[in-house]
Amino acid sequence: MITLTDQSKIIIFCPPNSVTGGPEALHQLADKLYQLQVKHVFMHYIPKRKNAKPANYSIYQTTEIEQIEDHPENILIVPESMTFLIKEYPLSQKIIWWLSVDFYKILMDYRIRKQSIFTRLFYRQADKEYHFEKLPNVFQWAQSYRSSAYIKEHGIPDNQIDFVCDYINPSFLKNKKPIIKDLNNKKILYNPRKGKKEIAQLIKSSPDLIWVPVQNMNASQIKDLMEKSLLYVDFGENPGRDKMLRESVSQDCCIISGKNGSSAYYEDLMIPDEYKFTFNENKIPDIIAKIKDVLENYPKHIPHFEPYKKMVLNEEISFEEKLKEIFTK
Repeated sequence: MITLTDQSKIIIFCPPNSVTGGPEALHQLADKLYQLQVKHVFMHYIPKRKNAKPANYSIYQTTEIEQIEDHPENILIVPESMTFLIKEYPLSQKIIWWLSVDFYKILMDYRIRKQSIFTRLFYRQADKEYHFEKLPNVFQWAQSYRSSAYIKEHGIPDNQIDFVCDYINPSFLKNKKPIIKDLNNKKILYNPRKGKKEIAQLIKSSPDLIWVPVQNMNASQIKDLMEKSLLYVDFGENPGRDKMLRESVSQDCCIISGKNGSSAYYEDLMIPDEYKFTFNENKIPDIIAKIKDVLENYPKHIPHFEPYKKMVLNEEISFEEKLKEIFTK
């Protein structure tokens, strides 16, 4: 149980100049704690950079701090990509926020490989990584059902896990008028940074379809594009609850996805199984047939995505309520 006093500093660690789902969640956290009038909330960027806060996140109120004091009253919030910090601050209370679970092992293995031969010889004595040890002042937040399953598999009991999920960019929550689709718009949206191999095979196998990458746009531009589109396709790894999947459904896009990472769990991607595919070459004709069916019969399909949309639109409220429960007792 976190102990918050009037002297506590809440310090949120974050990579600098990074515009992806995880860093946005960390800035949202700082902003929401400010809104809840929680005192002494700071961002701390690692590695240190000038202008570390991306312009895209200027909508979130944050204050930066450079020096970290290891003190029992302080609360350090650490993304899973930075768990090497856990043992650097033995006195402070620490929260690991599992935003993208696959990166934990990838980055930890990378850091271990970078150790010198001498360090590796004495690694057990000099081990600074976090390996799910039972430490008294380390707490766990799961951003997705998938991440909660992951940390439970590593010995963390239910009663030590809080479910804390971020929310989509506020731009997507400000629909001033009903979304009216142009049913003749048959363009298919996708994120070119995710599922590259799978998407490339789908594009190659469907020369009659128009595929549009969602890239080099700010949140408002992405919202406008999604508002006009019927379908978003995603075959990425999805190590946490993916932002673009949630953004697309908020704008009444149907979704066709893979079953990687959190997408495999209905609790994280709350769409019927008929829209999820385990990707292999033999499945490509079935996937393309489903894509064409959605594009041709959008009004029949879109009601199946209403439960997911409802969940996504309520995430900011759920986030705020959880933070109140943890920090404003």
